[in-house]
Amino acid sequence: MADLLRRHVGILSLSPPLVRRTLREIAGRTAIVYGHQVGAPAPHLDAVGGALPAEQLDARLTDLGRHFAFAPLDEVLAGTGERRLAVTFDDGFDPVAGGALDVLNAHGVKATMFVLTDMRGNRGLMWRNKLSAVLALRPADTSVRAYNALADRAGLPRIGDAGELMGAAMGWDMGRKDELADELWAACDLPPLGEYLDEHRPYMTAETAARWQADGHAIGLHTRTHPDCSRLDADGVRREILEPARDLCAELGCASVAFSYPFGRRCAPAHEHLLAESDHLDCALGIAGLSPHGTDRLRLERASIEGDMRFSVYGKALLGIPRRT
Repeated sequence: MADLLRRHVGILSLSPPLVRRTLREIAGRTAIVYGHQVGAPAPHLDAVGGALPAEQLDARLTDLGRHFAFAPLDEVLAGTGERRLAVTFDDGFDPVAGGALDVLNAHGVKATMFVLTDMRGNRGLMWRNKLSAVLALRPADTSVRAYNALADRAGLPRIGDAGELMGAAMGWDMGRKDELADELWAACDLPPLGEYLDEHRPYMTAETAARWQADGHAIGLHTRTHPDCSRLDADGVRREILEPARDLCAELGCASVAFSYPFGRRCAPAHEHLLAESDHLDCALGIAGLSPHGTDRLRLERASIEGDMRFSVYGKALLGIPRRT
């Protein structure tokens, strides 16, 4: 029912009776959208939203181009021009192999790729992508048995079926998430992670990053290992956000970088001052929709180009979501 209502709101937001009102509302918002992987399906993507085919990215940029002028993220953050839209991608997946770079260039879009610094160059696989691969490559009963044995050892609640695994893992201690994902991977007798990464090559390499930047696109930070930042303590904020931001700036030769929150979950209020005090962060972006102009750059949100894009971009704006603060 909720999906049906969202779909209808998205359709109505661009219907003749309401489109002017929708576009007026959007003109008063900082327009930033986001996606993740573009390309072919893969086991590590199945349970985390899948991949957006290049053809679908092309169609969605065409739709957005009817109401927005595309601009780099730094220009949109500076508030230059009305209804200018920045395109971003999370997780640092390879934009060349899946065709994203070609599509973006064809539309004249200069996008920002938010990277997980520990995964760059295919040195690792993000913990939830590991869980997705487990679910895709092993029978459900095998995954459940292995998870419950792990849960017993770690003092975690058991699950009743494989469909509960991803949700249950969100309750893990963020300091142990990678360790627990690796234990489950091994318990399900998957191939060595290095072999899996050699086969799939999901992330940007130094070569693809160089090509990305040479074409005028930017690189930002998506944390070190993709934690739920709302559950980090001060040391966790430093390890997952502040230190990688400093190191990424040094590598890129810039003073500061844009930052996007994994899951859109912000640091606890007691720790948000650490971001404000950093010299290395241009912004901190969530995923709740297009933020009203005047929103602090460390509190800005983005709209999804995956799923029901009309609702995420246009319908939420028409409804005033997120609210003005």
